Amino acid sequence: MLCYGASGTGSQVAYDLRHQAGPDAEFLGYIDDVQDPRRTVEPDARVFNFEEILELDDIGVFVAIHNPVVRREIFARLNAHRIPILGSRGSPHLVHPLATIGEGSILSSSTRIGFSTRLGAGVVGFSDLIAHDVEVGDFTTLAYGSIVLGHVTIGAGVFIGAGAVIKNGSVTRQLTIGDGAIIDAGAIVGSNVPAGTTMMAPHARPTRPQASRDPNG
Repeated sequence: MLCYGASGTGSQVAYDLRHQAGPDAEFLGYIDDVQDPRRTVEPDARVFNFEEILELDDIGVFVAIHNPVVRREIFARLNAHRIPILGSRGSPHLVHPLATIGEGSILSSSTRIGFSTRLGAGVVGFSDLIAHDVEVGDFTTLAYGSIVLGHVTIGAGVFIGAGAVIKNGSVTRQLTIGDGAIIDAGAIVGSNVPAGTTMMAPHARPTRPQASRDPNG
């Protein structure tokens, strides 16, 4: 197995997924499009460029890239070369058996997933909690420490920052976050977020262009 992304986050994710996979999985190292000689990786790993992995046999790759747009592009690149994309389901005792995890999605071993929750393909879920009756679209990122409460629909390609909280919707009215929205780290979201909107912390408000000011007042 290989990890796409040799940053500090990639190293953390790789260590977690190596633990999840158990002793039968051989970890070869990382793939990175930027070869930086200052980068430090584990003694038993190396950093490959993309062309080098095309020469390897019987490999699978998990994609530990936070940016949803970049992650989608990497999936397309791997699929074009028929390279298997790996995923993880996190810790079995924390993921409800009626939750659905899409192909190539990655869950940390500490993420709790609730009843009747569905994650699409290519999701990166490092949340503390993704609660019950939640739907998460393809290639969305839920960063460390984020919390998504029940009856929430999150679109595709959304980025939810570290420590953000998405409050409950209800049975009759889901709280909805539109495709491509960005939720700032630490933001608290209690109402619908339109597609493509950036919501800033602490009590999430959409960003707006700043009006120009006369320096003389």
